[in-house]
Order: sequence, then structure tokens, then C-alpha cells
Amino acid sequence: MARVRTSIANLRREIDGIDDAIHDLLMKRAEIVEEIGQAKSRGGNAPFFRPAREAEIVRRLVKRTKGRLPAYAVARVWREMVSAYSAIQGPFNVVVHAPEKSVGYWDLARDHYGACTKMSLHRQANRVISQVFDESTTVGVLELPQDDDTNPWWRHLLSDGEHMPRVVAKLPFIDDSRGRFENLGALAIAQAAQEKTGDDVSLIAVEVDANLSRAKLTDGLVASGLPANIIAVWQDPASRASRVCLVEIADFVAPKNSRLERFKKGMEAEISRLVPLGGYAVPLGQVDNK
Repeated sequence: MARVRTSIANLRREIDGIDDAIHDLLMKRAEIVEEIGQAKSRGGNAPFFRPAREAEIVRRLVKRTKGRLPAYAVARVWREMVSAYSAIQGPFNVVVHAPEKSVGYWDLARDHYGACTKMSLHRQANRVISQVFDESTTVGVLELPQDDDTNPWWRHLLSDGEHMPRVVAKLPFIDDSRGRFENLGALAIAQAAQEKTGDDVSLIAVEVDANLSRAKLTDGLVASGLPANIIAVWQDPASRASRVCLVEIADFVAPKNSRLERFKKGMEAEISRLVPLGGYAVPLGQVDNK
């Protein structure tokens, strides 16, 4: 029995040593992140908040996870770290739109952006968007667009203005049904450009003739090499001649992409406006060890 106790004590000391090494590396990582932030400041307008880079980090670490350590735990730990380190480089805060189910949307945002991130909540979507627009907040979290919404929040993004927020993430990025009591989803917006990760969704808003069918619009997009799905349609009561379709494209599509130009040229008689709204790295969903 004494040998067993000695063995356990030795193993615990080994764990303490590992904990110290991990802690040292975390502090070293913070120093490097701070150096990166300083370099970006000297370089001018280099962004410190890069959602695509964050997604790539978590995807890579989940993929390399082996043994009994749950991949979900790895993903959660690194999401927490990434958000904490973002705050080292510059002001980082989140505002959540929660019209009804405040607890569910708040939890989505907290799970993704971490326990240390400053967060606030608003009942009105336009307040969230305006705070991201004027840069008083870094990220806004809003519920997923619904096709039957007569006053959708995404219509406020239909501008090419320099500081107009764009979609940067879809939540939850890592899903765990064991820890959720509401089946909710959300989109995050920020003043950040979409970057390619290798597995992405892009969003565009297309203003079309009110008589143009969804099928014809989808066919036009697909024919231009854009695998598309119309997820919501909004019609301004003051303008019955047109309507705006929110479209998901299962690919990374930059605002000046040639496929978008080909699509606009092929349907120019039926399209009055096309606005790229950003996009996001495809979420991992539920993760398990391989």
C-alpha cells in the first residue's frame, strides 16, 4: 500500500511539473502575442482580430488530438485562450442581440468568446450593429436570419461603406449538445474582412426584380460557379418592385471575385444590386477523437 501511495505521489509531482510547463508556455505565448500586437501597431492598420486564423488554429489542434483527452475539451480551451490573447493586442468586447431568449444567445457568445471577454446585451439589433459600426464594440452577435422575418437585421448591412460591419463567424463553432438546452444559432459581425480557411461559407445580398423566382436566381448563381442557397428574402414595403435575397455560397468568395462579376453580367437585367456581406469558416460542429 505504501508503494502505491508513493507511486501516486510521484505521478502527482509529475503532473505538477507538466502544469508548470504548460503555464510557462502560456505566459510565453502571451509575450509573443503582445509583440505581434506592437508590430501591427507600428505597421498601421493591420487587424488584430482575425476570425479565420482563430478557426484554423482550433481545427488544426482538434485534428491532431489523440488518446483519451476529449477533442471538445481541447477546442474549448483554445477558444478561451484565443479570445484572452486577442484582448492583449487591443480593446476586445462583444455585444449580444437577444430579443427573447437572452440566456441562450448570451451562452453562445460566452462559449465562443470566452469568460474574460467583456460582454453586454441589447434587445434591439440596430443597437448592436451601430455599436460595431462606430467601433465602440468589436463583435456583435445576432440570431440566425429567418426567412419569415419582416424586419431582418441583415438589411442594415446593405451598404458598401468603409466601416460597414460584415459577418465573420457562425456560432456555435464547436457544438456540444450535452451543454446546451436551446437549439440556437447565431452570426457574429465585426469590422473585419473575410479570409480564406479552406472550408468556408460566403454571404451575399442580391436585390432582384420582385417577379424573379428563387429557382431562377439560384440557377444563375450555380451557372456562374457559385454553389448557392437562398436563406432569407426581404421586401421593403416602400418598394414593391424589388426584393432582397440573402444568399449563402458554399465557398470563399472575395468581393471582387470573377464569378460574382460573371453572375452580375449574366443577370444584369434582373439584378439592381449585389452586396457581399462577409462569411465564415464552416463550424466544426460536434468533435470527437479519431
